[in-house]
Amino acid sequence: MMNGSSRLVFLAASLVLLIACDVEAFMNQSSSHLALKTTSLDARPRQRKPWSERERQTILSRNGEHFKLDRMRGDIEFGSSSRIQTNLDGADEAAVRQWLSDDKQIAMSIWDPTLIEEVEPKVYRLKLMTLMFVTIQLSPHVDVRMFEEGQGSMFKLESVAFDPNIQILPGVGVSADQLGIVIDVVGELYPSRDGKGVDGKIGFVTKGELPPPMRLLPEQALKSSLSTINRTITNFAISNFQRGARDKFRDFLLSEQAS
Repeated sequence: MMNGSSRLVFLAASLVLLIACDVEAFMNQSSSHLALKTTSLDARPRQRKPWSERERQTILSRNGEHFKLDRMRGDIEFGSSSRIQTNLDGADEAAVRQWLSDDKQIAMSIWDPTLIEEVEPKVYRLKLMTLMFVTIQLSPHVDVRMFEEGQGSMFKLESVAFDPNIQILPGVGVSADQLGIVIDVVGELYPSRDGKGVDGKIGFVTKGELPPPMRLLPEQALKSSLSTINRTITNFAISNFQRGARDKFRDFLLSEQAS
């Protein structure tokens, strides 16, 4: 039987890994000894109400990690907000604005092209491969709306729906209702002041409900476990965008020169 600390770790990971993470790092830690039989949690796609600018700025105005715990109710909220700065070879402000006005170009810059699809105009489904973490298996996706404002002066993204697609081994004692997963993701990009790249921020917040036994864990233990996961996600997201943005912007310039 797992102790409280072990249950905390896999719950936290199951919440956060739905957004973005270094998949192989987590899989290598825990997939070798898992049984094949799983029990699917009844997780259905969840739609998010339209974002207000105040809600967006609440997340984007934060710097670094976020943590909030209501021990009595069991509500937990955590995430991270980070600045993104990327220099683009051969860039000037006009070219950057033109690039930012194409949502498909940006969408393919921030995610693996084999794991993204346009599900409706300007809404992209970001997929993860099947993940194994301790006793939880996930094949999640997050639907993200991506759009530009002001003819390339600002590119925005915001989550509109997600499906955890969770499966869990029998005997663990965690139900879909107990997890109560909610994920919010927002971001914005704009030309840097010198026009030689892009600047912006990206942030995420994950909310869930701790089952009663986990509410007795020390707050510092909770924060420490979640901080490690937050850093992994943030570092992955930023490095992936920086690499993808440089490659896709280079392709964009070549196509412009050829036309």
